[in-house]
Amino acid sequence: MKISIVSYLNSVPLAYGIQHSDALKHFTLTLDIPAVGAAKLDSGEADIALVPIGAFSKPGQVGWVSNYCIGVEGPVRTVCLFSEVPLENIRKVYLDPHSRTSVQLIRILARDHWRTNWEFVPAGEGFEYTAIQGDCAGVCIGDKVFGIENRYRYKYDLAQEWISFSGLPFVFAAWAVKNPVSPDIILQLDAAQLEGIKAIPDIARDWSLKIGLPEFEIRNYLTRNISYQFTKEKKAGMENFLSLIQNLS
Repeated sequence: MKISIVSYLNSVPLAYGIQHSDALKHFTLTLDIPAVGAAKLDSGEADIALVPIGAFSKPGQVGWVSNYCIGVEGPVRTVCLFSEVPLENIRKVYLDPHSRTSVQLIRILARDHWRTNWEFVPAGEGFEYTAIQGDCAGVCIGDKVFGIENRYRYKYDLAQEWISFSGLPFVFAAWAVKNPVSPDIILQLDAAQLEGIKAIPDIARDWSLKIGLPEFEIRNYLTRNISYQFTKEKKAGMENFLSLIQNLS
């Protein structure tokens, strides 16, 4: 059994639990950026994957499994629109290539929440340091945001904007399968993830040394910004989002 999981800090507790699970020790776990994990599931390179929900937006494409996800009930901090000018003065938005879901989210917010008509442009690696200037903004996601979150005058947290718009939590990534998987395996996966979430204090200490953020800041991010339980409210938010992207042009 091959498992793909997002390689960002927000998924480290889930990956940690899987990596330290005796029940899953014979499984192969790979850490991938969101777009790659979705491609692996689609091609059969992965049997179970934590994927951006927007990668499989049509009903029946995948089965959504597990009681855990990468969700938020408030600001996410690591999925933001950065700009040197306010929303009404933005002309062009560069889009981070790592996650289709964040690209779809900014387009929904632009169309239905802010009522803007921006030009959207695919971005290349390193764009967060070079392309955001004047009336050109950028959507940045993942751990790179920690290094630039105070670089630009304006920062719009996309999760917070979604909640203001919809009144529902947001799910960035969830576990998916293309072929049926034994319920026992999903139970083992969930048990492992729960143990990983319990280990967040240890994870925060270890990762503080790896990425240079204070231990308390990592712990707060993993416990206050990210919400792992795949609740009925998050599922409702996910269904709402998936319905809205069906008619994106």
